[in-house]
Amino acid sequence: MALSNPLGFRPISVSFWTTVTYCALLVPLLLIHETVPSPPAGATDYHGLNLTKAWLDLTTLSSSYHPFNSRRNDEIHSWLLLELDEIRKRNTANHDDVVILEDVTSNLTSSGSIWYPETRNVAYFEGKNIIVYIRGTDDPSGRWWDDGSSGYRADKVIGKGGVLLNAHYDSVSTGYGATDDGMGCITVMAMVDYFSRPENRPQRGIVALLNNNEEDFLWGAQAFGNSPFMPFCHTFLNLEGAGAGGRATLFRTTDAEVTAAYRGSPNPFGTVVSSDAFGLGAIRSNTDYTVFNGVYGMRGLDLAFYRPRARYHTNQDDAKHASRASLFHMLSNSLHTMKVLSGNTGQTFIGRRGDQERNKVPSGRGNSGVWFDLFGKSLALFELRTFFAWSLTLLVASPIFLAAITYLLVRQGRYYFFSSTVSPYEGAVLEPIKLGGRKGLLRFPFALGVAGALVVGSAYLVTKINPLIIYSSEYAVWAMLLSLFYSVFWTIMASANFARPSALHRGYCTIWLFALAWLLEVANTVFEDRFQIAAGYTLVFFHAATFLATAITLLELFALPSKMSFAQRVHEAHDAHDHGEDHMVEHSESAPGTDGPSDVGEDGAGDDPAPTASETTPLIGGKNTFGTAYRRASVALERRFVETKRGAYGHEQLWSSKLPSWVWIIQFLILGPFFIVLVAQNGLIMASAVSQTGSDGGSLLLPYLIMAVTSIFLLLPITPYMHRITHHIPMFLMAVFAGTLIYNLVAFPFSAESRYKVYFQQSVNLDTGLSRVHYVGLQEYVEKAVADLPSAMGKELTCDMRSSSRAGLYDCSYDGSAVPPNVVKATLPGVPPQKGYGSWLSYNITRREGENKARFKVDGKETRSCAITFKKPISTFKVKGGNDPDDRFGGIPDKGLDRIKLYRRDWSTPWVVDVEWEKEGDEVGGIDGQVVCSWDDVNMPGLIPAFDEGLKFMPPWVAISKLSTGLLEGTKAFKA
Repeated sequence: MALSNPLGFRPISVSFWTTVTYCALLVPLLLIHETVPSPPAGATDYHGLNLTKAWLDLTTLSSSYHPFNSRRNDEIHSWLLLELDEIRKRNTANHDDVVILEDVTSNLTSSGSIWYPETRNVAYFEGKNIIVYIRGTDDPSGRWWDDGSSGYRADKVIGKGGVLLNAHYDSVSTGYGATDDGMGCITVMAMVDYFSRPENRPQRGIVALLNNNEEDFLWGAQAFGNSPFMPFCHTFLNLEGAGAGGRATLFRTTDAEVTAAYRGSPNPFGTVVSSDAFGLGAIRSNTDYTVFNGVYGMRGLDLAFYRPRARYHTNQDDAKHASRASLFHMLSNSLHTMKVLSGNTGQTFIGRRGDQERNKVPSGRGNSGVWFDLFGKSLALFELRTFFAWSLTLLVASPIFLAAITYLLVRQGRYYFFSSTVSPYEGAVLEPIKLGGRKGLLRFPFALGVAGALVVGSAYLVTKINPLIIYSSEYAVWAMLLSLFYSVFWTIMASANFARPSALHRGYCTIWLFALAWLLEVANTVFEDRFQIAAGYTLVFFHAATFLATAITLLELFALPSKMSFAQRVHEAHDAHDHGEDHMVEHSESAPGTDGPSDVGEDGAGDDPAPTASETTPLIGGKNTFGTAYRRASVALERRFVETKRGAYGHEQLWSSKLPSWVWIIQFLILGPFFIVLVAQNGLIMASAVSQTGSDGGSLLLPYLIMAVTSIFLLLPITPYMHRITHHIPMFLMAVFAGTLIYNLVAFPFSAESRYKVYFQQSVNLDTGLSRVHYVGLQEYVEKAVADLPSAMGKELTCDMRSSSRAGLYDCSYDGSAVPPNVVKATLPGVPPQKGYGSWLSYNITRREGENKARFKVDGKETRSCAITFKKPISTFKVKGGNDPDDRFGGIPDKGLDRIKLYRRDWSTPWVVDVEWEKEGDEVGGIDGQVVCSWDDVNMPGLIPAFDEGLKFMPPWVAISKLSTGLLEGTKAFKA
């Protein structure tokens, strides 16, 4: 017995090959998503860089909290300077070629209105950055940055331009900063080590910036704008951490040319989707990239850790929960990128800007890019304009090409789609032969609509009942959505094909897929052209694949006999059955010519002769109606086709026996693998990036919608063939759906590995001694989190969304008198800290009677961060020793200012602030408000007992993160 074709369009073959394909693609993608490439086995060095030393340095850097407003921050600052000096000595670098600078002169006054136009706040910041300059062979000689008369401006090229490498060395007050941004800092130090060696001297100079106080509002990067090294830099590589481990993804880039520097990295990882998400505002987090590109005009890249978000800004952002592999991933990719950017880049990053801004670096004009990695091993990179041309060409050419094939098929009478019947002979008065060419026409849109609606509906259901289950059980949600779409779509399609078998089922599905892809490509092309959005690149490949698959579907029809030829064969079979073979031959010879060979005349031995007429023969043969004859002819035809091994599958149309059974596998290979890889990679990255943002106040529905749409698109390549899949797979997946649905609806959403993040702050009125402890989050989980806190027991917990500083979250607070803060040792041992509150913050206001201006002198003990808030807006202000507001970051708002935030680089120099406000008619009114100081240092237990208590007594599924710029805020009222 002959074996069946293993690639034939049969249930076993389709089930096997589609399942194997999906598994072969998705399993490696999941492994890549969940793992990080290991450093070279047994190697301590990587291109001369000591990996062991780098890891040990990270453990030192992340051994304690080191926010800007902490003593430990000063210790880290000093340690970094010592380490950098040791690197210079070890590499015997000349002091003029490797320059280490402690920038303690760059001050900044900024409103930040360039990003927040409605703001009424302003800040004065005293920088404490560390800058390392590594001279390139193309750089000017001498200490050009010290020459104040050189006239260096932002729009003047210095040498041939340099490269900025940036990371921030401060952490948040609630996290140790191993990945945010300890790994970035260690990578910067490793790059200084590498490029400061004589044999590795760069062609374009490198400026390594370790900036301070990124966490509050990118202040270190903004202060760098006053450095003479800023206009020297034309490109940059920013190293960040927006998660707490995993792979360092290429978060975003400015253009295709700068992305090319990253392309040859050992293990590239990322997609332009994340870059466009930032551009569209879908991702609200900011990094120093915003300053370097948006304000200074440099062209560069943002390389950052992005998951798991649950550890971000918590005490699990430490070396214990990080890995050497993550450090190696950032370090190795950064080394390659910096080699390219600091090499011979010609005039690529030098020249006139496209926006003609003279206060920005003349870094030339870049082209928007399309980029994505493939299995974490290579990076595909195209210019967006190339993709736009491809998109536009496909939109126009694909329908024309398919229409041309259709025209040829119609001319030859082989276009069976939409054909219900056909007459066997032109002009003959005979009943038409049924072709069944319309069967299956509307199955695909119906099945897609129903299955898609159920998938989206299940996403809404989980969002309503257990919205944060995705926080810890992302793959359970994936399994639920994928299994639901697969099983529902199969049920509809298999049932429809069982009831009305159609050989055109696959073809109609492919045509519908092409129509869907074409419409999506229209929208994508508009976005590419009008908004420079490249995130729809997957749709371009999808459109191309569906076009080729549809073309194959149409070309298959050329293997069929013409519709009239088939009808004639059916008619001849009818004659042979009713009148015998002689009559059939006679009739054939007298019939109009046909355009194809007859398959029916090959074997007529099995037909019974028609009965001889007699007196009892009916005048009208009751059993010999045309329908009966057609069925008999069909049986005869089918028997002959089966005998010659060319029979139609099942009960599908007989003319389909000529269709090649192996073509489907070519279509699937065109539609499936590449598209599946792109969709799966994007879906995994996007879902992981947003799955744990619900605790930040992000949309609870968005992660589920992303996963629902991704699940639908991920299974689209299999939809034309799903009706041929055996029932075993969809039945199994239906059971998977039932189990995961129940789990997703009832399981507790958090665990010790995926902790729910609540935001902490304690506020103290230093005038009255009253204190409140604030926990911000979703009310249901905040109430559970604080239930076992000793200081909260028996206290009224007040929750209010209106007073929350984080949108979508509740500010829940209770009386904190049982846990008084003790950040300033102002009382003797045994004396309650409340007795010394008055000395923590001091201020003095000088105002002459009748004047609408005043001078504030503000000081706070053990803090570098204070603020002055006003009940009515002030019009102008000036900080002694400071500078005017930097217009690059936005001027003073027209509506005036409500708050002046103050930072200092030391711990004792008071701020002196002159303010002025508008007169109220002819009278000069006074002004009142509050002076606020914040404290962030909790490295010693007992400084903020409420914070210590939260760490100790909250459930293991809860993590504590900072709410604002201070873990503790103390206020005093003033009236002047």
